Amino acid sequence: MDKKYLRGGESVMQDDQKTQKLLDRLFGAGAAQRLLLSPKETSVLIGRAEQTLANERFEGRGLPYVKWGRSIKYRLSDILAEIEARIVNPGTRQEGSE
Repeated sequence: MDKKYLRGGESVMQDDQKTQKLLDRLFGAGAAQRLLLSPKETSVLIGRAEQTLANERFEGRGLPYVKWGRSIKYRLSDILAEIEARIVNPGTRQEGSE
C-alpha cells in the first residue's frame, strides 16, 4: 500500500508491515490480496447494516466505494482509514465537544 493517510499530522498507516499485521489479525494470513470487500463483508466488519450502507451511498455520504459494473465494493484501506479517523481518546477531549 503506497498511500499514507494523514490525520492531525500523524500517519495513520505508518508502514506496510504494520498494515500487513493488522490485516492478518483481522482476516487471516494472505488478507492483503482481498483489498475489495462486498457490502455484506463491510457491514460485518464495521457493524452497520447493509441497508444503512446502501442508504448512505444513495444520499452521497458514508464510506467511499468502487462501482464495478453493477457491483459495489469497498476498499479495505478506506475502511481502515475511517476506523482510525474515528478513534476517540477520552483523556484528550477538546473543550466544547461531548
